[in-house]
Amino acid sequence: IPLKWGVLAFPRYVGLDAYGPLELLNIVAFNTPNMTLSIVAETMDPVPAHISNSAGALTWVKPTYTIDQDPELDVLLIPGGQGSRVAYNNTRIINYIKRTYPKLKYITSVCSGAQLLAKAGILNGKRATTNKFSWAELTASGPGVNWVPCARWVVDGNIWTSSGIAAGIDMAHAFTKTVYKNETLADRAANILEVEIHKDPNWDPFCEV
Repeated sequence: IPLKWGVLAFPRYVGLDAYGPLELLNIVAFNTPNMTLSIVAETMDPVPAHISNSAGALTWVKPTYTIDQDPELDVLLIPGGQGSRVAYNNTRIINYIKRTYPKLKYITSVCSGAQLLAKAGILNGKRATTNKFSWAELTASGPGVNWVPCARWVVDGNIWTSSGIAAGIDMAHAFTKTVYKNETLADRAANILEVEIHKDPNWDPFCEV
């Protein structure tokens, strides 16, 4: 099973995109020997999330590795947010995704993080989903992708993509149930978080909205 998780952090990512799945996976890791969670970024400087006030960012995450260190990972999770539009044009980040993907067992995205997968060419010819609020903009960035508008999350081979922000938690639950073959642990993690999980990937009222 995939034990080494990494989250790609870039300035102005959406915190819940990353922290939602990480909270659930942290409980999974507590019950899974040798499972590790890490943060990968361009540098070792703390990375600001998107929530801010006039004084600047309110939340920061401390990286575990830099992209140049190429840490050995089994799964890479890519969050979205306003910062994904900047990361989309960051050659170093896109090249990191390109060169890392072949080494991974799985790659996942939350929200507009799918835009970075599309830019890296990973989603060409694949089924995927992304945030509904910016659907037209985000899907235009991946014309070769078979975008699925009404889905909580989509799986195509070893690529898992989820829709808007909170959907990443549902995807992490489904990943634990399916890949780790442990629905009991997935449900336990959800119960500890006191979150109501949507287990049907086709449940998507936000598609109509």
